[in-house]
Amino acid sequence: MNTKLLYITIFSLLFILQACKRNESPCSNYTSKSYKFLLADSTKAQIPYTGNETLMFISNQGDTAILIGQGKNDYILNSTVNVGNDPACPKYDGYSFEYLDCEYISSNSNLFHIIYRLNIDKYNDIRINTNLNDITEYNPRLGIYNDTSRYTYSIPCGNKILLGRKIFGEKETDPFFIYNKSYGIIRIQIDSTLVYTLYQ
Repeated sequence: MNTKLLYITIFSLLFILQACKRNESPCSNYTSKSYKFLLADSTKAQIPYTGNETLMFISNQGDTAILIGQGKNDYILNSTVNVGNDPACPKYDGYSFEYLDCEYISSNSNLFHIIYRLNIDKYNDIRINTNLNDITEYNPRLGIYNDTSRYTYSIPCGNKILLGRKIFGEKETDPFFIYNKSYGIIRIQIDSTLVYTLYQ
């Protein structure tokens, strides 16, 4: 009788231990990692804007768009990413990315908003996301903007002739602009009939 009781006790303990083992989290030993991607000061220095200046563009139809700088905004965006392959065992890492925005606002209904945004991605690529009139974004790398060997457009801007590169949108119908690394956006073509040129 004592032997049977001993066997029952042993089997009960084994069953409880197995049940506990099954209930353990398969990812209890995972330690979350944090990654921070910051813009270098030398990269920030390549921005042609201060964020506080006033940009004046004159159209081929004679109207003027005066865009008032809203300041330069430097901030960090944080995100959490599941890097685990097992849906039952998520493994979360944290990512922090630095952004730098220069924003300009105008009362002109044809050209009323420009955001020039510098940021870095997890591959350490430096990108510029330019937003025109809240509807169109352009996402090339900073090197594409600043490659002066591709500056094939000569744009008269007031008393100056500036060279620049055409930056396209995602669609053929999107506005495009001409960019110069020292002056920023020097010409914006809204559509086939409306073009704004920076006045210097």
